[in-house]
Amino acid sequence: MKNKSSTLYPIFFCLSLSLFQCTQEEVVEQEPEVVEEEEKDVITDPFYAVINEKSTLEDYWDLFVKDAIRSGKPDPGEGRLVSVFFGTEPDFASGVTADHAGRAYNICDEGTVSFEIIKSFWEEFSLVQRLYTFYHEAGHARYRYRHPCESFECTSVPEDYPIMWLSVLPSNTPFEDFLADKENFFKRRWDGVRYFNCEEN
Repeated sequence: MKNKSSTLYPIFFCLSLSLFQCTQEEVVEQEPEVVEEEEKDVITDPFYAVINEKSTLEDYWDLFVKDAIRSGKPDPGEGRLVSVFFGTEPDFASGVTADHAGRAYNICDEGTVSFEIIKSFWEEFSLVQRLYTFYHEAGHARYRYRHPCESFECTSVPEDYPIMWLSVLPSNTPFEDFLADKENFFKRRWDGVRYFNCEEN
């Protein structure tokens, strides 16, 4: 009897092991498919982390003001009437093209900072593209920065794109590029820096 039960142990062990393996395989086969979520822009730099998908143009302006001040410039809106707003459609007649997501107004008026962002562009932009576009248009409106060259003047593409080059950058532009370009933007260090001439004739 002892001998008979000792031969049954290995059989029971193998049988239970095979049942356990079958159960495991069934569980693996029945796992639901993992649906990958669309990647969202997340900015981890604490200074810029206040910006998210729901941030308003006013939020971007507040960030721009703080960024200018900490970069050594005076408050860019102090003593000026600030008007930052969405344009509903590209105003191609005014010079806005597919490479431009906004337009600055009254550039030579010392009492205003006024620019628009084309809403349809903005809604499709990543957070990094929004930062570039906002700083670009603010650069026109507040600092009188011009593009390094206009489309009909440009003979080559720069190695890197300063903020004032275009207001529409590729969606995969890294946040680190913005940080470097933003420093150059406030310090006026990029190839082809130039200004609107606001001297009266």
